[in-house]
Amino acid sequence: MFITLALLLTSTWLAFTVGEVVPSEDEKGVTVEKNILYVHVPSAICSTLCFLVLLLTSIAYLVNSKPIFDYIGAASAEAALVFTTVLNLTGCIFSRVFWGPWWTPTPRLLTSAILWFLAVAYLILRAGIQNQRHRARLCAVFGIIAFIDVPMVFISARMMRDMHPANVGFDTAWQGVSFGLSVLSILSLAALFIWLRTDILRSRAQLENEMYS
Repeated sequence: MFITLALLLTSTWLAFTVGEVVPSEDEKGVTVEKNILYVHVPSAICSTLCFLVLLLTSIAYLVNSKPIFDYIGAASAEAALVFTTVLNLTGCIFSRVFWGPWWTPTPRLLTSAILWFLAVAYLILRAGIQNQRHRARLCAVFGIIAFIDVPMVFISARMMRDMHPANVGFDTAWQGVSFGLSVLSILSLAALFIWLRTDILRSRAQLENEMYS
């Protein structure tokens, strides 16, 4: 927890000091783009990794039916919802600066929006089923299906023509360091969130079992 906090504080300080892109009169859009990368891209990476964890734990649950995999999958879906929300909100800001509208139906933005809806759908499905085993099995199947959109995000970013730029370079080494620490801190925050939520879900399930046993 303290390591995560230290990483977040350090990456934020770097982003607002030596890593900040200095505004210029003729490159205002580029400036906004590069500064928002410190949040936007780490959230995108974190979102896809959360869906990867959901995929792996869903497969693991279907193989051996251990409840711990269901809890980790649920926590990963919640983390995915948080970071896909950040991803899409910062994407809207990016779109507004560069193209005028807050959102445009391009392949990159569509696949990112679908990630958010998939995370919401998973949590709605989970909340709507009372039987623990039935819920865990159905959610595991849905978690595997939901992962299909993750490679589509990668394909849309690298192999499909899009208004959204695939890569953005940095002007200084400090900007690269700030970006790397931003990615590391966001991933650490997601791991901490998943760990804490998994422990809460496991404790809640144990309490419910004790109450009804």
